[in-house]
This record gives sequence, structure tokens and C-alpha cells, in this order.
Amino acid sequence: MNQLKRKLKKEDFSRVFNLYPKQPWLCDKENSLIELILLCESTAQKDLIIDLLGDFKYLDQKVLNSYLNFISDCIINDSGFEEEKTMIASLTIDDDADSSQKVLDYLKTPLFKMGWSTAKTVNRFNSIPKTFKQGRNQIILIDEFIGSGKTALGRIRHLNEWIKSEYDLKFCFLVGMDYGISKIEEMGFEVFCPLRLPQGIDERYSREKVSDAIEKMRELENKLAQNVNSFELSTYSMGYNNAQALYSLESCLGNTPNSVFPIFWWPQNLNSSKRNTLLTRVESGLQ
Repeated sequence: MNQLKRKLKKEDFSRVFNLYPKQPWLCDKENSLIELILLCESTAQKDLIIDLLGDFKYLDQKVLNSYLNFISDCIINDSGFEEEKTMIASLTIDDDADSSQKVLDYLKTPLFKMGWSTAKTVNRFNSIPKTFKQGRNQIILIDEFIGSGKTALGRIRHLNEWIKSEYDLKFCFLVGMDYGISKIEEMGFEVFCPLRLPQGIDERYSREKVSDAIEKMRELENKLAQNVNSFELSTYSMGYNNAQALYSLESCLGNTPNSVFPIFWWPQNLNSSKRNTLLTRVESGLQ
């Protein structure tokens, strides 16, 4: 038994090992998981972490492929769009490569296999007006994950500013928070998303238990560095825009969204020491 395991209380071994059958990805992250349990000072904090992890959605390659096939089928057979008039565009608006572009690239193969070989893909959102002038007036915006919906709603505003003639718009996401997707749908836009998630605390716990669970999560967040360079933990408390997401793509397939509870990915402890986190978020300056 390694030294880290020896620090666990006897009753906590079952907490850790009982997660493995339901969440086998944690087997490869055992030290990170143990360190997270050791960070907890009370049984209630441990129970919260174990419960959240028990409902965590950690996508592997097989599930990813299934979701990509679902989205491709929706685009071809359910969107009502024509291949020659369609552009499929990422939400990326700056110079840094992101998961939106990665998913766009992933979609090329299943779309081709299902019969679409001439649909135009647009790697950067700012290029949409140029592609629109080429007769592609049926637009599908793609991203890996949608949290609060703020980014997608902002993209709609940009399109309305840029394009003054008629166009059709739909959205595709691999995974999304249900409340964020609903904001887009309430505006009249169709959304294809195979996995819709509730907020990890607000929409999973009973009304009587929500306040206590939030209090326990705040206690845990108080153990993290409140600032890392220019990044403030308060911005991401409970997940960006209070998304409370329980999701990540496996390994190099994706980058953990900032909508996920930061207790699982925030890189430093209160004393500014580096954490061995369960999940990894790669973002320039966040070290």
C-alpha cells in the first residue's frame, strides 16, 4: 500500500473503492481521488464529493463516436438543411485553438460516411460572413459543450449584426447544461445535443438539501487558491456562471470546461501549492 493510501481513514476506503464500478475512469486517477478525499474535513464534505463523482459524465472514445454519429445523422436527416447550402461552423472567435474546432474536425468523417461530402466547414466564427456570401445561408454552429448559454447567445447577436439578409440557424453540441440549451430553444432555435445535464447541485438535490450542499462546496472552495495569476476563483465558483457541470471528455480528447466545479480542476491549493487534480483544464496563464 502506498503512503498516500495509508493516510485514508478506514471508513474512507469504501468511499473510494465503491466508486470504481460505476466510474472506472477513476481507477487511473486513484492518487488524485485520494488527495481530494483527504482535502475534505468532514464526513458531509466527503459525501458531497462522492455523490457528485457518482453522477459524473466522463466520456470515452466509444461514447464520443456514438454522439458524433448522432449529431451527423441529425444534421443530414433532421435539420431540413441542404448540403450545398449548409455551413457548419465552430464558435471559436479568438486565435487559440479550442474544443469547438476539435469537434468540427471530428464530425468530418461521420458526415462523409453518411453521404455529405460537400458541406462547408468553417473553422473560425469570424469567417461566417465570407462563407455566407458564397451562398451558404443555412448555418449550423458547433461546440463540444454549452454551459449557461452566454457564448451561444452572443454569437447569435454577432450574426444578426453581420448578416442583413435571411439565414437559417441551428446548433449542435456534444454535451450541454439543460438550462443553457433551453435559453437557445426559447429564442426559437433548434438544438441537437445527445447529452443534456442538470446542474450538479441545484437541479439534483431536493430543495431542503441544496443550501447545505452549496455550503459544503463553498467550504471546499475556500481551501483553494483564491487567485492564480489573473484568474480569480470567484469567477468559477460552482462552475462558470454557476453552471455546476459534472462532465469532461477523456484524456486528450477534450479540455475540461470551466463550467465544471473547480474543486475538480483548479490548479492550486490555498497555500499556492500545485494540486494533483482529478481533471485538467488547459488555459493560457492558469498554472
